[in-house]
Amino acid sequence: MGLIGNPVEHSISPQLHNNLCKHFDLNLAYLPFRVYSDDLFTVVEAFKALDVVGFNITIPHKVDIIKYLDNVSEEALIIGAVNTVRIKDKKLFGYNTDGQGFMRSLRDAGMDVKGLKVVILGAGGAARAVAVKLAQEGANSIVILNRSKEKARILTELVNNRVKEVAVFDEMTKDKLIGYTQDCNIIINTTSVGMWPEIDKSPIEMAEIFENRPFVCDLIYNPIKTKFLKNAEENSCKTLSGLGMLIYQGVSAFEIWNEINVPDNITKQMINKFVDFFKGNEGI
Repeated sequence: MGLIGNPVEHSISPQLHNNLCKHFDLNLAYLPFRVYSDDLFTVVEAFKALDVVGFNITIPHKVDIIKYLDNVSEEALIIGAVNTVRIKDKKLFGYNTDGQGFMRSLRDAGMDVKGLKVVILGAGGAARAVAVKLAQEGANSIVILNRSKEKARILTELVNNRVKEVAVFDEMTKDKLIGYTQDCNIIINTTSVGMWPEIDKSPIEMAEIFENRPFVCDLIYNPIKTKFLKNAEENSCKTLSGLGMLIYQGVSAFEIWNEINVPDNITKQMINKFVDFFKGNEGI
């Protein structure tokens, strides 16, 4: 098994998957491969020839990989990106486990999105996966706020046209943020603002958005506790970092490749292990 992308040097996926292989006593190894765009087709064909079980895809190949696949899941097609490929009988099957990873992380934190109002900050690739999955799982309202209103509009139309009509969009301004968050249940930051090394930054600096005590999520996992999450906790909000999503999306890929159900207690052990790892290695 492996990971293809550029760069891949700082990925924790090898540690996650090789620990899972050891736990299940599987004669498999997971390796990272730096792959340049011009070599993508060659690498995919080599993986088929070598009987690789499957591989993950990260930037910049999550969209370009689709044209080389024999079958792509409906969810991945809606999102427009693939992060997991299974190879079976020389055929390539593509999936996107990001949204599933986020939902499993939410459920682990005791949250059920059915009937809730969600505010998403950002409209990039992570926001696409999360918004699509939230709509599929029964969120009653999804507000997508982004500095580029056009990107927010495109994502809103994607959700409304391909899943169900629950999304609206707007520009991410102070007044809009305060207005949309007053009665929301969950706020999710999908932007990179606050990621290492810029840990003193937050996508939102206003305490007013936390007055309704929403559940606050940040998809960033380094640092584990971003300034955004610290501010939310100071205002008595429950919070969730992006580490759970990262681990659960990897576990979902592992389950697809090996047709194995990873028990929740094993996944939680992995999450706790990486919490300790990142607390001691901020900035890797």
